[in-house]
Amino acid sequence: MSSICPVCNGLQELQTNCPVCSIRMSDLGKLSDLLGPYSPYGLEDEATIAMSGEPDNHPVRQCLHVVDCPECHTSYTLVIPAE
Repeated sequence: MSSICPVCNGLQELQTNCPVCSIRMSDLGKLSDLLGPYSPYGLEDEATIAMSGEPDNHPVRQCLHVVDCPECHTSYTLVIPAE
């Protein structure tokens, strides 16, 4: 069975507030898209691999999104469960 990220596919809006200043955070997109294929950091996370179309042998279905606060510029990776 194929899983999809509800945020990437427009089924759900990402709504989370900054833990520092409580302002609504902005979704910068998938972590794998931001790093790109030539990133020196080598994204080997199973959660991202599972959502990127790799073989269906990963039990965890989730998508990693980077969020950023427009006010204080706090950023972190948020785990979005796949549907």
